[in-house]
Amino acid sequence: MATLAQQKAVAIAPKITALFSVVGSACTIFLIAKQRWKKKKERSYRANSSNGTYHRLILGMSLCDFSASVAWFCTTWPIPAETGIYGASGTQRTCSAQAFFAQFSLSTVMYNASLALYYFLVIVRGWKEDDVIRIEPYLHVHSVGWGLGTAVASLALTLFNQVGWDCWISAAPLGCQESWNSPDGTTTCVRGDNGSLYQWGFYYAPLWCSILLVTILMYWVYASVRNQEKKMKAYEIGSSRHRNASLKVSNHQRIAGQALAYVGAFYATWLFPTIFQIVIVSAGTFPYPLLFLTALFVPIQGALNLVVFLRPKYVRRRRRKDLAECFLAAWLRLLGSELGLLSNDDTTADRSSNSKNQSGVENGSKLKPAKPSFRLSYLFNAARLSRHGSFVSRNPESTDHNGDDHDAVVESEEEVFQEEDHWAENDVP
Repeated sequence: MATLAQQKAVAIAPKITALFSVVGSACTIFLIAKQRWKKKKERSYRANSSNGTYHRLILGMSLCDFSASVAWFCTTWPIPAETGIYGASGTQRTCSAQAFFAQFSLSTVMYNASLALYYFLVIVRGWKEDDVIRIEPYLHVHSVGWGLGTAVASLALTLFNQVGWDCWISAAPLGCQESWNSPDGTTTCVRGDNGSLYQWGFYYAPLWCSILLVTILMYWVYASVRNQEKKMKAYEIGSSRHRNASLKVSNHQRIAGQALAYVGAFYATWLFPTIFQIVIVSAGTFPYPLLFLTALFVPIQGALNLVVFLRPKYVRRRRRKDLAECFLAAWLRLLGSELGLLSNDDTTADRSSNSKNQSGVENGSKLKPAKPSFRLSYLFNAARLSRHGSFVSRNPESTDHNGDDHDAVVESEEEVFQEEDHWAENDVP
């Protein structure tokens, strides 16, 4: 039995991470809605675009996480008061309500898997916008269906009970003899018999299958981008003029960093809960340190999603402005400017840069093209050039660099840079 101090710690600590998650999910939802409203107002937004699909997947994931984070913020409040748990002041109905939304967080996990599949189909398989739009409804149905379906089933099976610091799938009272683990098949549980098995079947099994799938797909994306990088280097050698040093930048490292960020957010959130469940099933004990770490990290997904969502813009800003600020200060400044709470210094910098470029053009001076930050459109164009055979051969005799082929390649490169700037304003990593 946990001491009163331990009960207080495990009831209060998750409120902090859950609050960060609520704010993070809310900010992500606001930023996406703000961007869509801005583009619709400018009449430059196309609903049927892969960019729209990306934002709708992130929006769905953030909405699901927001509801779960609110439930986790309540921690012990909804637990029935008669249990004697610190902070418990609810009833079985409030406990079931909290557990319902906690179980619904499985949809957040599935949205992460859907996002990884989206990246895979667009970058590796080279799917076009119409192809992505055609399967998008299935991605949403799959993601929401898992969380909603298992939550409804758990409610019908009376599996929602208190698990120490909140309500979720569990046998009640805690520590009762479940029928699956009983020699004669009997149970001493009043509610939620075999709750530990349902925890794995309704949550941990699909969770870790999703993590495995995301890891495989993200590695596949990394390998594909690396292969495209090699082709781009061959293209650079073949077209000796108008070649930019930015093509030498290791873009596959950037996409790998973004992929690892998503996977890392998964593991940071669900590593300790899984270890905790393994210990419970194998040893039959409830180690308090693992319980505390589980309660602390489970609600943090929304905050991590916001960090990953803004990561491309953060990297772009740090590279362009060469800031000496620490990560937290620079990231908070970026978030404030994106939310409209602070002035956006990038806009002023862009205008100044454009003014200097225009002056340079008027004076006939040669300007070095700016390094483009890594965006999904860069991969779109790389994949398009690869599919259409637009990469110039290393053999100088195979291509007339003064002919039409060279002009076409240069035009394609300029399209990559121009479209990269467009996608940078649409928050696409």
